[in-house]
Amino acid sequence: MISRWFEERLRLRALQRQYGRKAFPVHSTFFLGEIALSSFLILILTGVYLGLIYTPSNVEISLAGQQLPEAFASVRLIESIPVANLIRNVHHWAAHVMIASIVLHSLRVFFTGTYRRPRELTWLLGVVLLVLTLAAGFVGYGLPWDAFAVTATGIGYGLARSVPLVGQLLAELVFGGTFPSLGSLPRLYTLHVVVLPATIAAVLAGHLLLVMQLKHSQPGYARRVAGSARVLGISLWPSHAVLAGVLLFLLLGGLSLLGGFVPVHPLVAYGPPTPATPAVKPDWYLLWIFGVLKLIPARVGFSLGPLVIGPEFLGGVLVPGVVLGTLALVPWLDRSNRGGLGRFEYLEPPQRAPWRLALGSGVLGWLGLLLVAAEVDLSGLSAAQQWLLVLGLPAVVTGAVYGWLRRRVAVRGGAVLASDSAVSEGDVGDAGQVDAVGAD
Repeated sequence: MISRWFEERLRLRALQRQYGRKAFPVHSTFFLGEIALSSFLILILTGVYLGLIYTPSNVEISLAGQQLPEAFASVRLIESIPVANLIRNVHHWAAHVMIASIVLHSLRVFFTGTYRRPRELTWLLGVVLLVLTLAAGFVGYGLPWDAFAVTATGIGYGLARSVPLVGQLLAELVFGGTFPSLGSLPRLYTLHVVVLPATIAAVLAGHLLLVMQLKHSQPGYARRVAGSARVLGISLWPSHAVLAGVLLFLLLGGLSLLGGFVPVHPLVAYGPPTPATPAVKPDWYLLWIFGVLKLIPARVGFSLGPLVIGPEFLGGVLVPGVVLGTLALVPWLDRSNRGGLGRFEYLEPPQRAPWRLALGSGVLGWLGLLLVAAEVDLSGLSAAQQWLLVLGLPAVVTGAVYGWLRRRVAVRGGAVLASDSAVSEGDVGDAGQVDAVGAD
């Protein structure tokens, strides 16, 4: 009776016939997207709980004879409640896991070439999702309103102000006026708990809709069975749904262990905001930008009429903008995605695209060196030597990877020629084996 009532109103059987039989390929790297989605759900749930205790106000209140910002006092209350403090830690590490899984997912898509036709828009939405998640992580810095939060958020305010012409307006729009002010924390809180999560949810929905519409890309081993018109995998319901549920609970358990044994830095480590500015560094996902800022000398800058270009804009806005903009344009920059080559439905082994693998390795090496520059004092080197190291070593890595791949292709080409020679002499059995290897 109850099932009939729901069926009449929701048409669940029709929904099952239309979407429940969608096939999802089984491959370990395909679960990186599931981890990102699960992390987002955990962030929403834990954020709702923390929002019931947190007060987004930097008005000074009296607490135990001490004047403290109200937000700082509310976070201290969260720290004093064991369960609330654990949930705060889980929230913190879920953000890290979400960003890491999006980055790894993007690397898998890039190195296997599955950003190409017809998935250009899927890739673009993925890059937008990465940017939004980084932004959500950054605006969350300011919410505890301790000395670390105010200093780190103030650096972001300075970067926004450095944008020519519109910098002051942009900074006041994002940070609620001149930072820090009474409007700063409510503005950051609204961005963190309403604007950015809603936008991320919308982009995620669009991304998943495109995956459903265009079919999932597949591992190479599925080509022989699936061909070009089918997808080899398990059904969305119930098989894939069960796997996604298990992954969600495993992730929640892992984050709980991480939150219990690796807590977020306590408020007493920095204390409430003071006129003094502590030495702070961003988390790993923004640390590369800090490395660029360290490498650009403070004296670098120039003017172009009304435009004033300073080191903060060059290192903190222009370079990250160029990197992320280039990342978004990858499907249109890839020459193999032009012309009438048809659709790219299968993961391409990275070694089959030497330039893509070489350039990707060089960029990863460059980002790694920026992380080193952010953590290590390179003041013993001149500015020219620092940039020679940061730009020269990735170029060497790119050339070395490309040269190694070309030599490998040449060696394999010689082996194929030798096999073809054996086939021409009448070895039919070997001919079948050569065809099978080529199909892989």
